[in-house]
Amino acid sequence: MLQQEVSGNEKNAGVKAPDRLYALIIKLRPLERGTLMPFSGELIHAAWLDWLRTAAPEVATMLHDGNQRRLFTCSSLQFPLPWQRIREAEHNNHPLPLDPAKVYTIRLTLLLGELFPLFYSSLMSTSVKTEATGTQPFMRIGQQAFLLEGVISSPESASSWVGYTSFGELVERARAWRCRKVEELEIEFATLTTFHRGNANSPYGKHYALLPYPQYIFPWLARRWQELAPPELATAIQEERIERYIEADGMVIEDHALHTHRVQFSRHPQRGFLGACTYSLSGPDEADIPSGQLSVRQQIVLLSQLAFYTGVGYKTTMGMGQVRTN
Repeated sequence: MLQQEVSGNEKNAGVKAPDRLYALIIKLRPLERGTLMPFSGELIHAAWLDWLRTAAPEVATMLHDGNQRRLFTCSSLQFPLPWQRIREAEHNNHPLPLDPAKVYTIRLTLLLGELFPLFYSSLMSTSVKTEATGTQPFMRIGQQAFLLEGVISSPESASSWVGYTSFGELVERARAWRCRKVEELEIEFATLTTFHRGNANSPYGKHYALLPYPQYIFPWLARRWQELAPPELATAIQEERIERYIEADGMVIEDHALHTHRVQFSRHPQRGFLGACTYSLSGPDEADIPSGQLSVRQQIVLLSQLAFYTGVGYKTTMGMGQVRTN
């Protein structure tokens, strides 16, 4: 039976506030023993869209048509194993076991508020059908079938990777934040992260950055804000001000515990990094900020909260770039 771990306030908010962002944990149980590769971001992406095409074809069409906006993110399948074993298996591309007695999870974020009530009603419909027919698979990941064990969407749960907010709430929270002369901001890069740099016109070609420099993250997040936020809030973030602040070394890396890592996609290995990075944000803030606007440091703090839902960098819809502030 589907565990309805959803607060009543959240369900109502999802209907009434279409500018909401959601981070959910989907709990799955394999139907039988088997194995799966440790990094399954591509498979999860495909399985999620396949499920939507069956359960809610109009939502699948919306997501497909909005692919350039990336209206969701998916994690790889999370195994109930020590993280050291998982990282070693990812690095060496060795399969990991699936056990029907254990629960596995996927993290899904929805970046368009209208998606949540549609997703929720589709889950309820799937749950009813499963109860009526017995062990009907909920999702196939590669060749493996999984049952739906539950969905966690309440931030009161034990998982710190679950939550919901709105663009308006993010703005108000940032506006209330008072900056000291020097502030520190720590970001955890929990899944493989990298940034696709360069272009076809460069004499040096393209490459994947292996360090989270501020100029790679925050202008990118500013563009995501302007793609996703409702029109009346889009101007709360000014990309040019953020770029100038970073170029002037207002924001620099203060400390880090990062290491390079790699995972295997179906056609290529992908290098990146994992770990945590602390950034120093120096003041003073601008003296001539127009009334009602956020300071540049308030904007950066806002974007660090947005990143919990959007991820950062390359292939966030396929398990990469999942981050949170510490």
